[in-house]
Amino acid sequence: MKQMTRQPSDKPMTLSAAISMGVGAMVGAGIFALLGEAGARAGNAVYVAFIIAGFISLLSAYSYAKLGIRYPSSGGIVEYLAQAYGSGYTTGVLSIILYLSVTVVMALVARAFGTYSVALFASDSPGFVVNIFVSAVVIVLVLINAMGSSAVSRLEKVIVVTKVTILAIFIGAGLLLIKPELLFATTESRPPLDVLGTVAICLLAYHGFGVITNTVEDMPNPAVTLPRSLYGAIGLVMVLYIGVAIAVFGNLPLSEIVRAKDYALAEAAIPIFGKLGFSVMAIAALMSTASSLNANLYSTAKMTYLLAKDGELPEFEAAKVWHRGTGGLFTTAALVLIIANTLDLSKIAVLGSIVYLIVYTAVHWGHLKKLTPETGASRLVVGLAFLVNLAVLAIFAMQTANRAPLVLYLLALLVVVAFTVEVVMQKTKGRTVRSAIH
Repeated sequence: MKQMTRQPSDKPMTLSAAISMGVGAMVGAGIFALLGEAGARAGNAVYVAFIIAGFISLLSAYSYAKLGIRYPSSGGIVEYLAQAYGSGYTTGVLSIILYLSVTVVMALVARAFGTYSVALFASDSPGFVVNIFVSAVVIVLVLINAMGSSAVSRLEKVIVVTKVTILAIFIGAGLLLIKPELLFATTESRPPLDVLGTVAICLLAYHGFGVITNTVEDMPNPAVTLPRSLYGAIGLVMVLYIGVAIAVFGNLPLSEIVRAKDYALAEAAIPIFGKLGFSVMAIAALMSTASSLNANLYSTAKMTYLLAKDGELPEFEAAKVWHRGTGGLFTTAALVLIIANTLDLSKIAVLGSIVYLIVYTAVHWGHLKKLTPETGASRLVVGLAFLVNLAVLAIFAMQTANRAPLVLYLLALLVVVAFTVEVVMQKTKGRTVRSAIH
């Protein structure tokens, strides 16, 4: 898959700017959407799962930093796959799976928007009302992207500052009022294997750190700036996530968190700030999910447009459908609507977690197998990153087979779709998967 590299920016990507970008990408909808599901699985030990997931993310960041320094490209993960696996079906299929995983995460975000909207505006409404909010936010943001409006994107910095500030205030107040008997109640603990399985859900809340590697071409000293920005962003987010988990599970009984697991963060604000706290936290969730969905729709539409222009996706994906909206934008939106309106938040989170773990594991294996002599990375650290991601994937897949086998069937369907698309494009378009950097 040919990668398009950017021209160097007039404004260098400084360390603070890169860290801010990474924090903004990670502290998106994940913490709002996933905390309740994590609690339903790990009990009051969710903070332990977030700690483990944070350290696994730091291991992955080491591998990504070495790859990003050696192969600086805006293609990011796809470039690393091309370097590791060369031309052929493996890179093509994994790249399509990566695209589908982004679509699944967008469905998760849209579903979270719907559940928080119902909790805030229509708590006594029938279940289908969630689908109305889900469909409405996707359709509105697709229209905004198709019209080419930049108004929403200009608000992104304000939204990032707002949601981080709200979470910081929540953590501070929550820690002051914490009830240790709730946080350490042995009756609400779970077996260690359940906590380890929950790490997969928590990893999904960290996955945004990869966007930092896409900016490496704009860094004045990437060998220093890239690893520091990755570790710095993940470290800050670890503190934030662990603080949120302790504040939530130290102020609200587990039974209430599980009951309101789709909007647990807002529910946990009630004993701390009262009903006003619920509303403020829910509004922060709506802002966060909407901005995250908007950014992902924009970037995914751009990616599908560029790939289709090179013949690596069907021509329709690059064709203008309405105003500036391309086929890629509307195809992605359709997939998001189907997934978000047919699966509940729990199943979408599980599917997204498994798919991302597959991609991460593949990147680390390719790095370990072929690229460490070129990147200069420690085989021990990269190997450890591969093994821990593989272990979490295996544990989580086994748990999913017992608890939600439908998700594994959907995963198999995604793989079949990815392979079919790759075969068709190679046979009909002569598509070859190739790196932009040699």
